[in-house]
Amino acid sequence: MLVRDRAVRQRTGTVVADLRVDYQLLSSVTRTLSALAAEFGHVDDEVGSFDPAYGSGTVTAAMGNFSGNWGNHRKTLLAAMGNLGQLTATAEQHFRQTDGKLAGDLAGQ
Repeated sequence: MLVRDRAVRQRTGTVVADLRVDYQLLSSVTRTLSALAAEFGHVDDEVGSFDPAYGSGTVTAAMGNFSGNWGNHRKTLLAAMGNLGQLTATAEQHFRQTDGKLAGDLAGQ
């Protein structure tokens, strides 16, 4: 329970929800993760395209090492982003189902 909610309840006697879910935020997080994953998925398309702009073989080699390391970790990052996106989508779905059931239960009283 939020401290603020507890204070409102004590002061006014008004019942305040113990949990508040921002459906727009959950949906936004899911969409943003999906968009980021799509962008990260195409990063390999850009590897090496800037090599001529570096102007130095040393810088080009360093950037090549970085992009190689990035490629090694990108799959892990993409999997984590996908899992988090699935979790937020599932959380939103379940919260909406629970809200609907509670609303129906209250309407039936």
